[in-house]
Amino acid sequence: MAPGTARKWQAAVAHLRGQEVIAEKRAAFASETATDDLWNSLQAANSRIKELENLLADRDTECHRLKSELDKANQELHMHKDSSALWQEKHGKTYHELRMQRQTSKRGQQKLTQLQNQVEILKTAEKETSKQLLRGSHESHKAIALLQKQNDTLHNELSMAMARWTLQLEKSHAKLAESNSDLKTLCNKASKLRKAVKHVHYLMQKGVFTEETRNVVCLLVKAGCSQNLVGEVISTVLKSAGITGVGSISRTSVSRILHEGYFAAQIQLGYEMEKAESMTFSADGTGHHSINYNSRHVHLIAEDYTSPEGSSKQRVTRTFGIQSSKDGSSEEAIADWESGLKKIIDLYNKSPLGKHSGGLLNFINLLIKLAGMSTDHCSKEKKDAQLLETLKAWAVDQHLGEEKMLEMPLEEVCDYFKKAEEEMIRKAGGVNKWNKLSDIKKAERKAKMIEEAVAQLGKEEFDNLSDEEKHVFRLFIWAGCGCHKDLNTIQGGYLAMAAWWIENELEEECPVLLANRDNDPVVQERDTALEKGDTPTPAQDRAFHKSTRGAIKTAEIAGAIFNHKDSKRGHHDIFRYWWWEHVGVPFTFPDTSNNQFQSYCNAAAALILYGDEFKDFLESLHINKQNPTLNHMESNLWKALHCTSTVTELAVLAIYAEAVSYPYMKAIRTSDAQKKNMLDLGPFHSCVYDHMQKIIANPNILIGKDLDLSESYKTATLDGEKWQNPAVIKKIFDLIPTLPHFCNLLIAFFKGAAQTWEHFTSEFAPGGLIDEATAEERELAHMPATNDENEEQIAQLELVFNKEKIPELKGAPNLKQGPMPTKVADIRKALVDAIDLHTNGAWKLVQDEESESENINLSEEEGDEEDEEDGWEDIEGYETLLHHFECIRKTKGNGHNSFWNWISGCAPPMSPRLLA
Repeated sequence: MAPGTARKWQAAVAHLRGQEVIAEKRAAFASETATDDLWNSLQAANSRIKELENLLADRDTECHRLKSELDKANQELHMHKDSSALWQEKHGKTYHELRMQRQTSKRGQQKLTQLQNQVEILKTAEKETSKQLLRGSHESHKAIALLQKQNDTLHNELSMAMARWTLQLEKSHAKLAESNSDLKTLCNKASKLRKAVKHVHYLMQKGVFTEETRNVVCLLVKAGCSQNLVGEVISTVLKSAGITGVGSISRTSVSRILHEGYFAAQIQLGYEMEKAESMTFSADGTGHHSINYNSRHVHLIAEDYTSPEGSSKQRVTRTFGIQSSKDGSSEEAIADWESGLKKIIDLYNKSPLGKHSGGLLNFINLLIKLAGMSTDHCSKEKKDAQLLETLKAWAVDQHLGEEKMLEMPLEEVCDYFKKAEEEMIRKAGGVNKWNKLSDIKKAERKAKMIEEAVAQLGKEEFDNLSDEEKHVFRLFIWAGCGCHKDLNTIQGGYLAMAAWWIENELEEECPVLLANRDNDPVVQERDTALEKGDTPTPAQDRAFHKSTRGAIKTAEIAGAIFNHKDSKRGHHDIFRYWWWEHVGVPFTFPDTSNNQFQSYCNAAAALILYGDEFKDFLESLHINKQNPTLNHMESNLWKALHCTSTVTELAVLAIYAEAVSYPYMKAIRTSDAQKKNMLDLGPFHSCVYDHMQKIIANPNILIGKDLDLSESYKTATLDGEKWQNPAVIKKIFDLIPTLPHFCNLLIAFFKGAAQTWEHFTSEFAPGGLIDEATAEERELAHMPATNDENEEQIAQLELVFNKEKIPELKGAPNLKQGPMPTKVADIRKALVDAIDLHTNGAWKLVQDEESESENINLSEEEGDEEDEEDGWEDIEGYETLLHHFECIRKTKGNGHNSFWNWISGCAPPMSPRLLA
């Protein structure tokens, strides 16, 4: 590019830049002017905004004021509306009241008018009445005058009649004197006739032994009379009373009466269980010649048969008898319960009484009624109660399941069982394996399937029940026997007292060791070895540890010497004769050999009270024997009676019995006799524990030196009543100064007893079943305070074996109780009804009125045979019946059963004889 051109170009460029700079400066100046204008406008706008804000605030204030005034106006408006509504309501009420007042006034005016009219009518009637009365008064005066005339006439006639009747009365007196003389003559003749009738007693009426005869038979057998001699005894007694006995009774008839009584008792038991609302069981067991036997009872409310038509009820205890068992397990015991109950159920349901009463006894319903069980405290009996409770739960499930199934439609029931059957086949391994099973196994599995299906329905239905209904269905309470509580408590106290010697390192002062004849030489060898510093052999240590000492061992030895359970061992009558001669009172040593309740406490009291006399008797044995030495058992008793520590333990055992055991057993057995509920005795058992703790805290209330023996019982005994044996207490107080460890051993005994008592009364613990049960539930589960019924029945077991030799003990239950009013009449009536309603054969029995009569005179007895013949109608098949009856009558054994089976189609035979 040429230089000139370049300069021009540069000049042009510079010019352009200058113009751009000028334009920018102009624009900047113009923008500064606009900014000022905008700032001014902004200032003006801001000032306007502030003015508007102030104005808005004023308006808002005014608006709020107007709103508040509006709210006040609205409130006043509402108040005026409410007031207006109230006044309107008052106006309506006032208007209504005014209308009612006007109507009332109107009615009153009408009534007033009516009353005025009636007053006018009454005034008119009064005038007429006055006129009539005036006329009547005149007529009355005339009538009175006429009556006076008639009275005079009658008086004259009466005087004449009196004279006439006086004459006749004298004649009547003469006739009455003659009648009195004749009456005396007739009375003498009647008296002679009555005496003649009374001198004859009929054992049978129309070929059937009377109820009185049956009662006498059962009473004699119960008293121990041989069945072979019952007839002879009855005849001898009647003859000694100057009464002629008509009829005889054989041993077969006696046995039949007892067995019929047993069956009738079972029927009555079924009847009472079917009618009872609830019941409880009790049981106890024993062994005899390696066979287990169980005694069982049921406690329920039944009819009072002495009241007219069973109008009242009473609480009773019925026995199930004594049954043998395969073993002593709880499972076998429950199986025996189930089989025994089912036999009673089957017998009752087949009997005419069961059919006549219209009720059906059911095993499941029977279990549902079971509300508790009373036993002793052994683990086996407790397990029995637990298994019975489980069985009741099963019964509840079955019952609810059956009830639910009855409510379900048939199609739904079929579907339910179809599913259960499919599940059963699936568990069996499928259809092929199911078809390979035998018919018996299939039937067993189907039965189990049905039971489980019903139970499952029952469980579902049970879950839907209310808590109260569940509690009622599951109600089952166990309680232990009060006598066993005392027995175990004494054992616990004694063990604590025996342990006190070792705990306080007083082995040297322990009661003397009373080793038996075999262990005593070995124990002496052990003592010799210890004196020489040698180590005893294991046999010597075993003999030492197996040997016992103390109060219980002493009482056991004394019982074996003076009153052994084997009549061929011990001194027995020699001791009693010696005692009568030297002490002057009849005395039999407590039966510790048989381990009865409180026998060891009684033995301890006897050894304390008559310690010197027992020593004298042993000394007399020592003198009078051909071999002038005591045997080993007598030597042990001699050592024990001369041992201060043994005497101390005996004194503690005796004073515990006086303070706690005797009062408790008295109260518990009194409660049992009064049929009090064991479940209501929880507070009483708490009092026993509190009394023990009181003596532990302050032994002086029992053995204080300053106590007045005549008044000490008020705080020392459980019941605050007098000592049962004051002489024993006095003897113990005399011995206490010579017994250095008496107080400590007493406290140890009571501590052990209290601890054991708390354990054996755990069923009454707060929060337990008994504590939380309502009064109604405790009444449903009513049970006796003791288990004496079963204990007594087991105690009679040996008597039954020795005297009756009954292998199956069928007659044994009926030997326990004497005759009592029962369902005899109902069973007899049911039998007659069963025969009358028999429609299967071609005969029927026509009952004559004379045979039902309770008072049959002598003249009726003469025609008994004719009456019996007239009782059968002459209908077709009569000869067949007589032939069958004659064959059965000649049959021995089960002929009676066959006859009743043939007549009424029900077995076993019924009898109007109930003893249980």
